[in-house]
Parts: sequence; structure tokens; C-alpha cells
Amino acid sequence: MSTKLEVINNGLMKVGLPLAASLQDADYNASIIFDKVAKEALRSFAWGFATVYAKLTASSSAPAHGFTHSYSMPNDCLRVLDVRMADDLRAPKARFSISGRLIYANVTPCHVRYVKDMASTPELWPEDFGDAVSCKIAAEICCLSAQTATMVPGLLQMYQISLSQAQAIDSTETNERVPLDESILATREGR
Repeated sequence: MSTKLEVINNGLMKVGLPLAASLQDADYNASIIFDKVAKEALRSFAWGFATVYAKLTASSSAPAHGFTHSYSMPNDCLRVLDVRMADDLRAPKARFSISGRLIYANVTPCHVRYVKDMASTPELWPEDFGDAVSCKIAAEICCLSAQTATMVPGLLQMYQISLSQAQAIDSTETNERVPLDESILATREGR
């Protein structure tokens, strides 16, 4: 597991810049770039390590259009993955719409599965995800300097490859398919 400084230093190393002794020493505002890049990478995929569940309470006023309920999105939510009426993953997914920081749906209660903002906790990231973020930080830093601008396409390609590899591994760890309820089969067979 990596710290924020280690992820940033990995990005600086990819560009050939000196490593930072602290977050304040990082060149090209790498610590500021870190937060932006980490959130973009987290939002780009339904990461198993960043997926959380919450039960939301409907707001007191119904939306004026199409849906019967509105819910405030959790503060740490980067991306809503799905909405259900029950906390059971076998429960059918409900139609929903996002508007600003509100979730509109026709279900109550609202059980939401979402990608949590984990930009501030890189020590909880898998190593391959941290490496992908380092590649993107390196590309962002290169854009700021005329001397290293030619490195940007290669670094972006490294980012895409690293991100794809991390997604592939994460996909094997997270299996959204839920086993079929055996009672359905029994009913069909007349048991």
C-alpha cells in the first residue's frame, strides 16, 4: 500500500524529476494534481475496493418531474452505480436519474451502491491502481513543461494500460452476478 507522497514520487520519477521529501516539496504542484487525478481515476470504473452501500432517506418534497422521490447523494459519492428498493443484491435495480447532487428514483427506501471518494486514503488502494494514478500524474506534470511535453502521449498510453490492467484485476475480484434464488427453480419444477 502506498502513501500520497509515494504515489506522487512514482509520478515524478516517471518524468525524471527529483523526488519530493514531503508533499510541500513536490514539483509542479503534484500534490494538487494528485487529488484531481485520483478522483478522475476512481470515477472511471466501478472499483470493488471503493464501492460502498448506503440506505438513503427521501427528501420531504417530491420532484416535479417523472420520479416520485428525491434523495441527497452521500457526501463522499463520486459515482452512483445502482439503486435498489432493498439491500439484497438480488433485488431488481431501479431506474434512477442524477441531477446535481440529487438522485431521483421511484423506490423507497433507496439502497444505493456507489463509488466512494478515496482520494485521501491511497494506503487503501491496490498497488496497480496507485501505479495508474502515478502515470496520470506524470502526464499532467509533463503538460506543464515545454521540455517534457513530448513525453505526454507515452505517459497517457502508460496510464491507459495501467488503468486497464487494474480494472481487469478488479473485475475478477468483484462479481456483481448474484446466484439465482433456488426457490424460483423449485417453483418452475413444481416442487
